[in-house]
Amino acid sequence: MEKAVEQYCKNIEQFIINNSDAKKIENMKIYLKNQAEIIYGIPMKRLKSLFSKHLQEFDNLEAECIYSLINELFLSKAFEKQVIACMLLERYYYKFEERNIIKLIEYYILNNIIINWAIADQVSTNTFSKFHNKAFLHDFAVNNHYLLRRCSVTVFAEMPLTDEDIDMLINSIKEFFQEKDEYVMRAAGWACRNILNYNESRYFQFINECCHLMPRIMLRNAIEFLDEDIRINILVSSREKRDSIKKK
Repeated sequence: MEKAVEQYCKNIEQFIINNSDAKKIENMKIYLKNQAEIIYGIPMKRLKSLFSKHLQEFDNLEAECIYSLINELFLSKAFEKQVIACMLLERYYYKFEERNIIKLIEYYILNNIIINWAIADQVSTNTFSKFHNKAFLHDFAVNNHYLLRRCSVTVFAEMPLTDEDIDMLINSIKEFFQEKDEYVMRAAGWACRNILNYNESRYFQFINECCHLMPRIMLRNAIEFLDEDIRINILVSSREKRDSIKKK
């Protein structure tokens, strides 16, 4: 098995080298806020498009082999290899115990193996979002590490939402009313927007009740795509409620 994993790692590295573009490295550093140790210069969208054609090549591998391969790709700390690890995890997550994946990603983040929001987002939106039991997200929401806090809400940012999902998301967002990290605030606003797609009344109820409690970055992201007149009314209401609280 070790030889097979080693060979797949070599094949993936050669694939990345063949598609690398040194001219794009600086722009990617800016995009990732320099939070990637190794970059080959393949933007994530292009990389996913290119590598998706090869995913079926892994279908016959045993779960243990895929797990080892994913681990090796994450441990490389190369952005493009970690993106491919996310793609493999998304495709084969059902082969593993959900709690083991949770512990592994938590370990990667807390030990500076996953160090940027783009990789954390891929795991949360494409893998964690498929888990049946999302109770672990509360622990993520109150964790000291900003990437775990971000994961607790980005899980819900693009998935279809049930009423239970909306309850969990709102509870996580409420944990961030005193949040200082911009990445977490923006993610909470991004995820909040998704509520509108599945329960409009719940979305506006939450916004109207809590707009003055949200950090401004979070609020502006949460209402970003509303009609301008509605958005302005919410911002005005938020400001008035904040001022009223200050005067008391």
